Amino acid sequence: MLKKGFMISDFFIGPNVTIKTALAQLDKVKGLGLVVVDESTKLLGSLTDGDIRRALTLSNHDLQSSIEEIYHRDPIFVLKGVSENEKKEITKDKIIKIIPVLENDIVVDVFTVGHEDTKGISVVIMAGGLGSRLGEFTQKCPKPMLEVAGKPVLERILNNFTAVGFKNFFFSVNFMAEVIEDHFGDGSKFNCQVNYLKEDKRMGTAGSLSLLPDDIKGTIIVTNGDLLTLVDFRRLISFHNQHQSPITMCTRKYDFQVPFGVVSIVNGQAREIDEKPNQSFNISAGVYVIDTKLLRHVPKDEFFDMPTFLDKLIADNVEIHCFPLIEQWIDIGQVGDLTLAREKYSHD
Repeated sequence: MLKKGFMISDFFIGPNVTIKTALAQLDKVKGLGLVVVDESTKLLGSLTDGDIRRALTLSNHDLQSSIEEIYHRDPIFVLKGVSENEKKEITKDKIIKIIPVLENDIVVDVFTVGHEDTKGISVVIMAGGLGSRLGEFTQKCPKPMLEVAGKPVLERILNNFTAVGFKNFFFSVNFMAEVIEDHFGDGSKFNCQVNYLKEDKRMGTAGSLSLLPDDIKGTIIVTNGDLLTLVDFRRLISFHNQHQSPITMCTRKYDFQVPFGVVSIVNGQAREIDEKPNQSFNISAGVYVIDTKLLRHVPKDEFFDMPTFLDKLIADNVEIHCFPLIEQWIDIGQVGDLTLAREKYSHD
């Protein structure tokens, strides 16, 4: 049955549109997925948020690339008249959100399955940093509690999770922890459960994971307490589940222009001069989905940062899939970032 609030045409997209256009269409259907059709609505394929994210990790795809090379040409579908029980049986063991319903190869309906259950996933928010690069702003206030358009950064992060069904949170706290604990309490006023991982010394961006309860199981999301993003975290979980990955790392494109001519030197002689070239890198976005079985790699009661943790996993041949963040993302590390965040959220 078509999800309430949508029309069947909301899920239709042509085969030659750009990735940017497809993303806008996906946003309209809450990331459930798209059905690729021709002008007569004949089924051509399907396209998911995960398909797009995977494509964007490849160097030959960007937002202006066509979806023609990345959509599935052999999608799952059902025929008109199939019972609800048969639909459920078809999708039982598959991570899939929408299924086109066909009559004579024409899509006449869309069966929507819905998002993964997020309620059993705990979220760990690292909120214990000093925020020293923000100078006087954090002398009397912990960085996660700095206000952006009338709300603390940490509250905005929390709201972004609870809005899509996450209920169980752990805040890793240290510097001025009482300010955070006084504001959030046990989380009940925010319709969730908040527990605290209390660091009695600096433990790094991964060290405080050793403070999690021994009986925690399944999957956790770990995020820095100074990151504001508009990503729907259900899409991240869906991507993680599709890859059956022990860990998924969010990444972000970072572009900058070298302000000088770059000289290529061979055998002491200039061979090429590239005037003010643009450089592009994939950087860590400070958000991770982690199978709790990997927490055994985190030492107890030691300073341990996330890059060291990830390097250790790579050395042990653990697969780390990358989820490119293409939504708004602001890392509030410096005064300019705080100013930008306040401008972006000023009309919230």
